[in-house]
Amino acid sequence: MNPALLIIDMQNDFVKENAIMEVPGIRNHLLKFKNFIVQCRKKGVLTIYTRHCFDPKKNAIELLLFPQLKKEGLRSGTKGWQIIDELKPEKNDIFIDKTRYDAFFKTNLKTILEKNKVDTVLITGTMTNVCCESTARTAMQHDYHVLFCSDLTFCGDQEDQKATLKIIKSSFGKVMTSQEILTEIKK
Repeated sequence: MNPALLIIDMQNDFVKENAIMEVPGIRNHLLKFKNFIVQCRKKGVLTIYTRHCFDPKKNAIELLLFPQLKKEGLRSGTKGWQIIDELKPEKNDIFIDKTRYDAFFKTNLKTILEKNKVDTVLITGTMTNVCCESTARTAMQHDYHVLFCSDLTFCGDQEDQKATLKIIKSSFGKVMTSQEILTEIKK
């Protein structure tokens, strides 16, 4: 197994208190998340951060779904768009800036995975039922094994969380805890 860790959209605008797209409860898991990243790095796992980039002129449909983004939020280069300090990227980490939920859509993610001979993606981050699920589905369609981290993917609604995990497990990959993933990827 040659995995890559995908840290989906752990940006200030999703994580910080009272952020424009705040995901409730996410901050309670940051220490566990940081420790998971550290353990993956120790095992030599390629670490990739995605950042959702919103532009109201290019994302008209998304603006209809999230009208709070009309004037601010997730704008490239802003503080809210940056990865949270608690999960600070390191020098060799890779960034994927995306304009849609799916981290593969109109990005170089697939090329990066191919170049690094990755065969498995570890899905973490936010939001479980939107960007994480969209990316997991496409990863499977591109013949990557998907390990979807049940305790390090987050959304604002527990029913949505459960439904997404059920869907991933039934058709797109393995749903595992962070500890189970660390055991699975013994490198």
